[in-house]
Parts: sequence; C-alpha cells; structure tokens
Amino acid sequence: MSRSLRIAVYDDKYPTSFVTPRASRHTILRKRFLPFNLISSKLEGITLIEPDRSVDLVHAFNRIPVNASKFIMSFESHLPRHFALRKKGRIPQYMRSRIASPRCRRIIALSHFARRCFLKQHADNPDLGVLTEKLIVRHPNIIVPAVEDAMADNTAEELVLTFVGAHFGRKGGCVAVKIAEKALERHLPIRLNIVSSLQVGGPIWTDPTSPGFFDPYLGLLNLKNVQHHGVLPNHEVRQLLRHSHFGILATFGDTFGYSALESMSEHTPVLGTRVCALPEFLQDGVNGISLPVKLTETGDWSSPGYNFRGDAGYARYFRDEVERLATEAVERLTVYIGQPKLMAPLRRQARRTAEIMFGSGPAAEFFDALYDRVALESTREPARLDPMHDISSPQSLPPESGEKGPAAEIRSPPRASAA
Repeated sequence: MSRSLRIAVYDDKYPTSFVTPRASRHTILRKRFLPFNLISSKLEGITLIEPDRSVDLVHAFNRIPVNASKFIMSFESHLPRHFALRKKGRIPQYMRSRIASPRCRRIIALSHFARRCFLKQHADNPDLGVLTEKLIVRHPNIIVPAVEDAMADNTAEELVLTFVGAHFGRKGGCVAVKIAEKALERHLPIRLNIVSSLQVGGPIWTDPTSPGFFDPYLGLLNLKNVQHHGVLPNHEVRQLLRHSHFGILATFGDTFGYSALESMSEHTPVLGTRVCALPEFLQDGVNGISLPVKLTETGDWSSPGYNFRGDAGYARYFRDEVERLATEAVERLTVYIGQPKLMAPLRRQARRTAEIMFGSGPAAEFFDALYDRVALESTREPARLDPMHDISSPQSLPPESGEKGPAAEIRSPPRASAA
C-alpha cells in the first residue's frame, strides 16, 4: 500500500466536500485560505492557501492557489474564473499560465457540462492542447444515508414537493410557487415546501432586475398549500426531502445542483429542467421529471442576455418561461396523484442514481489513487492523463438487470478519457 499523503484542501465548510474524498486513507488537511474577492470581487478566481511544507499536494476548487508548488484543480463551470476582468488582461493571463503550468497536474471538471464550458472558454488559447492533456470529468460525491424509503407505503393521495435554493428565482422557486397556485385553481392535492432565503435580482446572473419583478411570486408564499421554511440546517432539509414525493430544481442556471443529489439520496425523484449538468443524471420518466428549456450550444439556458436583465423584454421572457414550466409541471405531476405504483420505480431509480453515480465510497477510491499517482509525478515534466485510470464519470446509469420500460433505454457510455 502507498504511504499516507498529506493533501491540503480549502476549509470552505461546504463546496469543497463535494469534490474531494469524504473519507480517505490519506490525511486531508482543511486549510485556511485568503478569499481575494474580499479585496475585489474581480479576483474570485485566485487565492493564497495557508502554507505548510509538510503538504504533498493541494487539491483546489474554483480558486487557483498562487502559492502551491503542486496542485490538482477542480472546477464547476469556468476556469479561470475572471468574469469581471478583461480576458486579455494581465491577471487573467497569469491565471491561465498557472493552470497550464506543470505545477497543475490535473484539471477536474465537475460535469461534462463544465468540460464543454472550459473547452469553449479556451478555444483560442495557445495552451489548449496542454490543458486538455490533463482535463478529466469527475462528478461530485455525497454521503448516501443508509435509510429505507420513508414514502414506500405512502398512497400519494396528496403530492408533497420540496424546493431548496437560496437563489429563489434562479433555482426555480418562482416555478414552484406557480405550481402551487395552479394546483389550487384546479383543486389538485399538491403541497409545497419552500426552503430559501429568497435572494433575487441584483448580481444573480439569470434574474430580471426590473423593480418589483419578483413581488408577485414572493406573494404566492402565502398560499394555503405553501409552507416557507426560510433557511434550515442540512439535516432538516434532508428530512423534508425524505418525506416528499418530488424535490424541485426547475433551475435556469446551475453548475450542478447539489439539492437534486441530496433529494435522490433520500429516495426522492426530482422535478428539474434539462439544463447545464442536470441531463447527466436526471432521466425523464426514470428517476424524475425533466422539463425542456431552450439551450445554448454548451447547455446553458438561452436567455436574452445578462446585459439585458433590466429590460422589459427580459422580464417578459423570464415570466413566460416560469409560466410554461409551471403549466407543464402540473400536467406531468397530475399523473402521479394517488398512483403509488407509478411513484415506486421513480423512487427506486432516484436512490440508485445517488448510489451509483455519486456515492462517496467510489469517489474516495478514485481520489486516493489519483493522489498516489500525482504525488509520484515530477513538476518538471508535462502533466498527462493515465488512460487506464483517469476516467470520465459516466453520463448516465446502466439499466437494472432485466429492466423493462423507459429505464431500459439508459446506457453507459464507453469508458474513455475526457480529453
């Protein structure tokens, strides 16, 4: 067995846990770091990590460590993150040089969607070949609790839906409360839980910024079939999801959608949009409901554009999309009311998705082996993938043995390098 290594990661309390091992035979050191965005919002893509000469390598997430001598770089959508800087400026150029350097041994995209964003971002970068030589995909990992399906004996006479998301507009909170409103109008037994701090507009890149735009949607939180829980600790969120028929993530833009993974880990299927990374694990009619939206070539939501968010046309476009998604969602949900036999396979497949695609055990094995290989590599040599080990995450689930129906159409892609 290889010696135990000392791996430094950012002590950011939450995001890094999805891209690093939850348990490891190596020593994972959670280190303080300097968020340069506190100095300037334009500098969110770089950081200084707490120095430690005993560290074998750094596994960074989103923020490039400027003082690491050897590091692995995980990211969720774009790398480097220099959204507010001129692309040809000195700081973005420095960021790109850091990830192209042999000191950066692997670049790990959180999804195939993130990989597409990365390749588009670097399409004109002379170092594109160097970058793709070390680019792989590894989906996030979560702890899948050893719990039985709490809704196994539920009759589904009343459907319970749970929305989780601080960004109320971007994540699909408007769609959720419109579902509640339409359910009341049609006398349908559908009840909504809303877990959100209700952040809308402002710098949120999908949201209209017209004054008062979100007021009508926030007013729907007072409907009799809606309960707004505010912000809850994670274990209480998990309890709500566990006792729901569907989790809701009708998002307009999500680099992955961790709440969907947590929902599936509790046996609960997801009602989501076919955007960003969600199509990589949300299969319509198999482990949830996937609603179509108009997409860009990379898989982002196709909107009128960030710079038009204050225009009446943008507000109208967003409003129409919310209406369309809510209407289609109600139509799709109605089929499951009072039909536990239809709910059962969705719940089984949701849990199976969490176990196979996002289980923390296989992720720990992958990262431990990767750390072993990278620790032996010299930063004087270019970084290149090992085709036998640096494998992409699957884009979909294999069918269950003997399975029939929609789930049988899912196939695993061939095992191949993400590059």
